[in-house]
Amino acid sequence: MTSSAALFARPLTWMALAGAAALGCDRPGRAAGAAPAPPSAAPAPAPEAADGGAKAVPTAPLATPRTDAAALAPAGAAAAPLRADAPLVELPVEGFASAVVSVPIGATGRRPVLIASHGNYDRPEWQCQVWRDIAGDGVFILCPRGVARRDSPSASDVRFTYESNARLEQEVDAGLAALRARFPEHVDPGPALYTGFSLGAIMGSAIAARRAALFPRLVLVEGGHDKWTPGAAKAFAEGGGQRVLFVCAQAGCGAAAASAAKRLEKAGVLTRVVRSQEAGHRYDGPVAEETRRALGWAVEGDVRFSVR
Repeated sequence: MTSSAALFARPLTWMALAGAAALGCDRPGRAAGAAPAPPSAAPAPAPEAADGGAKAVPTAPLATPRTDAAALAPAGAAAAPLRADAPLVELPVEGFASAVVSVPIGATGRRPVLIASHGNYDRPEWQCQVWRDIAGDGVFILCPRGVARRDSPSASDVRFTYESNARLEQEVDAGLAALRARFPEHVDPGPALYTGFSLGAIMGSAIAARRAALFPRLVLVEGGHDKWTPGAAKAFAEGGGQRVLFVCAQAGCGAAAASAAKRLEKAGVLTRVVRSQEAGHRYDGPVAEETRRALGWAVEGDVRFSVR
């Protein structure tokens, strides 16, 4: 068993997203600026599986959450090693477009789930790859797809958004159910770590305020700070919210996150605000590196993230 910090302390495989171009937006419905070039390893959209199984991405009711040590430890006897065709797989989700999942290939016990919600005009494949580089290959990373944008660059380069935080909440719930059905012996049934970039962070903060027992720890990158009113912070804390990590690459984000952190701290939630070098509205490169460095704090005390 290693420490949670050691689990996440892996070298990053940097993704070649275009410079500081925006991958998302700070509020729903606003189109991003210049569209970024896909990362060199980013896959094209994969066709949805017709048989309900999980396909490899080319080149690319839930139990009541418990947080006691017995619930967080791996369950029972070792399962057969988890097998998948690739590190990133497509996961059909009932009622929604297919999600992308980073899977812990070779795992013989239960592993926790990290939700990675993308920004506006973004793609789940990119989000999943960046978060696999940040968090490593020892956890499940569920990346909900959302809905296609009509102003996508082309039919072969489709970008996605989320309709509302209520719809994203439903999509996450359906994705978790699909993930547990696909890997019943390997998915931990406890709380998930919610992460979001830009639009995914904005909507995620509202979801977490309602569902703190399922999402007690958050990593919000370049967004999600304006929704933390005193009432939302109080609801999150009283519902079981524990920690919120804000990651910013722009000065405006940093100031707004610091204000939100004060409201959350007043409600009894631990917070941390970290800044990368000024890098624009993005989640890769130096922002991903800063997120990796701080992630050990976000999962500190959750023994599931210490299990290899």
